[in-house]
Amino acid sequence: MPQQYQVPQFVDVEDKIFGPLDTKQFMMFIVAFLIIGALWVSPLPPQATIIIAIPILIFTILLAFYKINGRSFTWYMFSVVHFFFTGKQFIWERRWEAETITLKKEALAKEERKHAPGTPIKKSFDETRIQKLARILDTSGHTVNEDSEAPPGF
Repeated sequence: MPQQYQVPQFVDVEDKIFGPLDTKQFMMFIVAFLIIGALWVSPLPPQATIIIAIPILIFTILLAFYKINGRSFTWYMFSVVHFFFTGKQFIWERRWEAETITLKKEALAKEERKHAPGTPIKKSFDETRIQKLARILDTSGHTVNEDSEAPPGF
């Protein structure tokens, strides 16, 4: 008889260590209360301490419990800071001038003459032709020969 193993469930739920608080939330509240305690023993008047402590407490509650689109407020704040401090202008730079690929009119006319007028032209593509076309597209028309090396960056 095969052995049965228990499969862990709720692996994405963090363990609660103090009431409804997990480890990160508990540490956030400890840091917030230490900052508020340091403000309380500072030479500031009690009214100024309370005015400063309320936003700290609100911000800590947001960090600990508030979720935006299923993600914690901590990740949201990280994304906001990252957005404001990174570059936002993306410019596409072409590495070289691609050679233009032209089809010869004679080859097209010969292809059309093979078929009766009014019938659709069936183009057959074998695997080597598809590989050649893919190579031309991958190299922006720069390299047509399969034996030659691709340009740097491809």
